[in-house]
Amino acid sequence: MKTKLLITAIALFLALPASAEFIFIENGYEVSLDEVRLPRNKNGTIAYKTCSSCDYQTSRVSPDVRWEINAKTVSFAQFRKRAALLRGQDQGVLVTQNIESKQVTKVAFTVRNAE
Repeated sequence: MKTKLLITAIALFLALPASAEFIFIENGYEVSLDEVRLPRNKNGTIAYKTCSSCDYQTSRVSPDVRWEINAKTVSFAQFRKRAALLRGQDQGVLVTQNIESKQVTKVAFTVRNAE
């Protein structure tokens, strides 16, 4: 029994350096909904401020972008409609961008006190 435990501990110790190498492929920005300019159509560009004093950053929307409300994927039209209702209400939005392609891959927000 002690031999199995010792072999398992050694195997885990040797595997530790391999698990320490992370490669980030996306950046996420949590921004205010009031500082996001949604695209006019689902193949356009989105503009957002990464901080309140920063200039707007414009990025192309990926063809397979996910529009999410309360962790559920919705259509672009539904997302725009709900976002319009929440303007001016201190709503946070998560904008996720692929580091390599510079395209936005996900735009999401959580509605507090949702029905």
